[in-house]
Amino acid sequence: MAKNEAKRKKKSKKVQKVLPVNTKAKDTFFKKVYEKEERQRELVSFLLGIDAEKVAVANVRPVLFGNKENDFACMCDEIIYILTEAQASTSPNIPYRLLEYAVAGLRSTVDSERLLYGRARVYFPIPKLYVLQTGLETKTDNLPEKIQYDMRLSESYLSAEEKYGEGRPDPDLDVVVHVYDFRMTLDEVLSYIEQGVLPERFGGYDSNMRNYALVANGITYMQRTENAGYTVPVNVSTVANFLQLMLDRGIFVDLLSDKEVCDMTMAQFSRDDILIYQGLEEGLEKGLEKGREEGLEKGREEGVRAFILDKVEDGVSESIIIEKLHKHFALDENTARQYYRTYVK
Repeated sequence: MAKNEAKRKKKSKKVQKVLPVNTKAKDTFFKKVYEKEERQRELVSFLLGIDAEKVAVANVRPVLFGNKENDFACMCDEIIYILTEAQASTSPNIPYRLLEYAVAGLRSTVDSERLLYGRARVYFPIPKLYVLQTGLETKTDNLPEKIQYDMRLSESYLSAEEKYGEGRPDPDLDVVVHVYDFRMTLDEVLSYIEQGVLPERFGGYDSNMRNYALVANGITYMQRTENAGYTVPVNVSTVANFLQLMLDRGIFVDLLSDKEVCDMTMAQFSRDDILIYQGLEEGLEKGLEKGREEGLEKGREEGVRAFILDKVEDGVSESIIIEKLHKHFALDENTARQYYRTYVK
């Protein structure tokens, strides 16, 4: 242990810098992983437990998303339509996003719009929606209890129970997304990089999806060793070193032995990580600003309430209280009167 700490101190000055953003990089490592039919079949078998005779890539570009192509979709034996997205940050809106992709995918199977308005029934492939969740967490409590869980579109519907009680109408549309969540804590990633130790919960999920998550999480970790102050592993100091380590461990040998693929992968994750950090920083700033505004507003209302109740207790008339509210809180007469009638009942 002490030896590892000494190595870390020695390497602490040699840390990985985030690569420049490559806006022209259109391919992603996830798409490269499932570019081969062999891995497509493995994915179908892993997700559905079936051996498909025919697998064909069927990615789509919904107009609503600015023609952004989904990560990976395929048609299995022309019966089942599998749509899979790789996510580096969590979002409760995934079911709706995948609904958009699924609708576009199903629509692409219809040769003519006229058929949809005809008398004959149009048959669609069975849609199956999946998300591969990766990412790093600082606390174990932020990790899900299980690797696999489901998300539903109905979880985002407005509540009708308070308004309508037991007579509330049930939604006629729902979407189920099956999530495989391979997020890791910082300690887990460091342990995997240095010692090859997998988190116990990963044990029953030996697949290319898990291997992709290990690569993605490792790259993200290495890129943040400088900017976020993550501990530099004793055995690797750069993203390139980490990819070589994964190659030595026999993971995606065909891809990670290709320099062009490695360069594309490092550029992609660098770009994604920068965007995530920009989003977090922007969200934090907006959140702080909103918090300040809400705090000031709440404090102001509490002050007005305390002022009114205090004056009422002292027997001051309504007209005098409204006049003083205007003077001390810069409220117009209508607003001051509204506050008075809200708190004096």
